Amino acid sequence: MRNVLRAACCVLRVLARTGPASLTQHATRSTLFVLLLVTLTASASTPQAILFRNGDLLTGQLESITPTNGLRWRHADAAAAIELQPSALAEVHLGAQSPPPATALNFCFVRLTNGDELSGNLKSLDEQQVVLETWFAGTLTLPRSRVASLRPAGPSPRAIFAGPDGLDGWTMGKALPGNINPGQWHFANGAFVATQPSSIARDVKLPPSSTLEFDLAWQGTFALAIALYTDSLQPVRLAQTADEPPFGGFYSLQLNSYSSQLLLVRHKDSVRQLGMAVIPLLQQTNRARVAIKTSREQKTITLLLNGVVAKQWADTEGFGGEGTGIRLVHQGQGPMRVANLRVTEWDGRLEENVAPLVPNVKTDVGRLVNRDSVAGRLVELKEGRLRFAVADNFIEIPLDRVAQVDFATERAQTVPLQAGDIRVFFAGRGSLTFALESWTEQGVRASSGNFGKAQFAPRAFSRIVFQPQP
Repeated sequence: MRNVLRAACCVLRVLARTGPASLTQHATRSTLFVLLLVTLTASASTPQAILFRNGDLLTGQLESITPTNGLRWRHADAAAAIELQPSALAEVHLGAQSPPPATALNFCFVRLTNGDELSGNLKSLDEQQVVLETWFAGTLTLPRSRVASLRPAGPSPRAIFAGPDGLDGWTMGKALPGNINPGQWHFANGAFVATQPSSIARDVKLPPSSTLEFDLAWQGTFALAIALYTDSLQPVRLAQTADEPPFGGFYSLQLNSYSSQLLLVRHKDSVRQLGMAVIPLLQQTNRARVAIKTSREQKTITLLLNGVVAKQWADTEGFGGEGTGIRLVHQGQGPMRVANLRVTEWDGRLEENVAPLVPNVKTDVGRLVNRDSVAGRLVELKEGRLRFAVADNFIEIPLDRVAQVDFATERAQTVPLQAGDIRVFFAGRGSLTFALESWTEQGVRASSGNFGKAQFAPRAFSRIVFQPQP
């Protein structure tokens, strides 16, 4: 472990001392820092570490942060706590933690006009303020003018399948005519691995609206075909569907190093292409978190890579999938790994990319789960319903049918970043920027124009960034 720390510190020093740090250098340094802490996590129950602005690294345990004493840090080789000035620090990693599960139907993510995000149960909302009940700070009251958007989390999706945990229940694809050296998928270390073109399939009982997601990694020539809503567990030659044994229609989502395309495949019919998209990300990496969200009702299939929408297809001629199975076909050359595969029901919510605020928007816009929207003035939350004033009428919408509310920016205000502010990242999702009054094991006391004064549970946070950028 000492050798790992010593080597990482050397690299960090090189990155820090090659001249004025650019954003790319800073991102590289932070990435290495996080990767190192992942290594530490495997060997320590509560790993913590400081990254200095000059690239040095120090492990140990945070004791406190106060304006008078600076940051006090405990280290196994020091008899007393070490006092450090925050001006010399880049960030502190507080170790991997997990927030408690969110079960309330009014649980929401609230994005502020300064880009911060926090979450909690929406207690009340009117034209002056938004009130959240949180596990980490009790009740927080946010001025309405400081809130950019509100996203209800919705009910937890019902799990259909999670794995893989072995090859049982999966069907290996037979060799297609002309393929004299077929490969095979193997199960190793909680994942499916293949090194040559091969197919593996399972009837996972895909529901009408579903999310299929998995971690994908590859080397060499990357090409993967994913059959969706198929009743055939054997691979199909797309150029010769008429010569194949009878099968029901299915969608084939094809990924390679440059692009993605969606095909509708039917027995004895020509393959119908629904569209292609160039995806630069796949040229720049060899791993991704893949999520495919399908709605039979909406006749749409949406591909997300690392949480970002890459492409959405709509089948204008009606949904063509006739089965409930999936099939993964490695079509490239080189090793490929599929892990953390999950199938869940999908309620139609599709989290969109966070876009810059558009100034002078005069209306609040509610985007619904079914893709409808309402524009007007959001008046209040009452008995689990959001009440919009639209022209001379009022429209009430149940919170569980709302995908997102974007607040009017005409009256929006943003709290400016002040010297000495820090940014903390929640364990799981979200961040807050504030002026720190004190940080001890008992609590984090802070203040901000966004929420006033508050005390937070220290275990809510996974990282502290000093001198953050706006």
